[in-house]
Amino acid sequence: MVAGPLAGVRVLDFSWIGVGCITTWLLAELGAEVWKVEPVDGSDNARTMEPLVRGVGVNHLVFDRGKKSFPVDVRRPEGREAYLAVASVVDVVVEGMRPGVADRLGVGAEALRERNPALSYVTLPGYGSGGPLSATAGHDLNYAAMAGVLSMARQDRPAPAPVQVADWVAASLAALAAVSGVHQAGRTRTGLVAESSLFDGAMFALVVAQAQALMLGLDVGPRTSMLNGELACYAVYTCADGELLAVAALEERFWRRFCALTGIDDEGAQYDRSRQDRLRGVVAGVLATRPRAEWLALFADQDVCVSPVLTVAQGLQLPHVRERAGVVPMRHPDGSVVDAPAAPLRVGPPGAARPTATAVARTPALGEGARELLGLSGRSSAEIDRLHGAGVVFAP
Repeated sequence: MVAGPLAGVRVLDFSWIGVGCITTWLLAELGAEVWKVEPVDGSDNARTMEPLVRGVGVNHLVFDRGKKSFPVDVRRPEGREAYLAVASVVDVVVEGMRPGVADRLGVGAEALRERNPALSYVTLPGYGSGGPLSATAGHDLNYAAMAGVLSMARQDRPAPAPVQVADWVAASLAALAAVSGVHQAGRTRTGLVAESSLFDGAMFALVVAQAQALMLGLDVGPRTSMLNGELACYAVYTCADGELLAVAALEERFWRRFCALTGIDDEGAQYDRSRQDRLRGVVAGVLATRPRAEWLALFADQDVCVSPVLTVAQGLQLPHVRERAGVVPMRHPDGSVVDAPAAPLRVGPPGAARPTATAVARTPALGEGARELLGLSGRSSAEIDRLHGAGVVFAP
């Protein structure tokens, strides 16, 4: 077993499904011991939400691997007390409910930190805990729309972003907050309370465009900045066989080399905003004369920042991905081994192994780990049996 940098750190994930499970997945991949809080009846949507792999949700297979399971009913007094007790022996709680819900249940930051001042409490509300939108329901599409992400890619009508920008940014920031809290507690014996809202995640992804809006009075839209289609040297083009090339020869040295290899005379128009439409037409016309494979052969090892536009499945087959262990084996609940995407984290020198706890990770069965966690909080085996029999916890 390989111990990651967060070995010995205990995390309680009270997000069920959503961004919190991504946050704690990252922490687990770094070696933290993560217990996933679930309903005692096993109704957590992550286990059953489509798409399914032989009856098991893909979200559960990916984001819950390497975790343990702690099903508890915090709406019942004994369940709430059990939750408060286990929170006193963990380092981090990640919570994904709407603002105020955890407090109304009696399991919010104040109640938990009263028993465990060293605890760091990280919450992931949709629009944040303050402001006129704090109680508003939403999903990634809503946050991306409100922050301005969708307007930057607008054609006739914006389409949903191909990846969940708000979710992934907010989850990464929440993981950073959790690690910061553990570090602070190690120095001061006092954890922190942090918030990483999904709307703020979408806003953070736009920080450069926001700076342009605030400092230059420029409301960035489609093709209004060098990184969203304004420049011909940073765009996607179609080859003779209909395949696509992504040209990102943004710096002058890359562009000079690209033009030399393709025979393009740009007449000094690389950054001239008034001549981009003409230049884009020139580049499109040249790249349309050959199939993509020929262009890629020409550009190979030439430092021109040109890449093929691949599908997700094609990207996974790249030798580069396989060599860097971008795909890892994991055990399906039916006992078979399936391939799964790896977390994008490496610790150590170049080429170091990922800090995954086991070579073949797996997801927990419902309640697997509940007895261990309750035992750490001081509960006897007989008392755990009683709570299990009463349906307060599920600890088989």
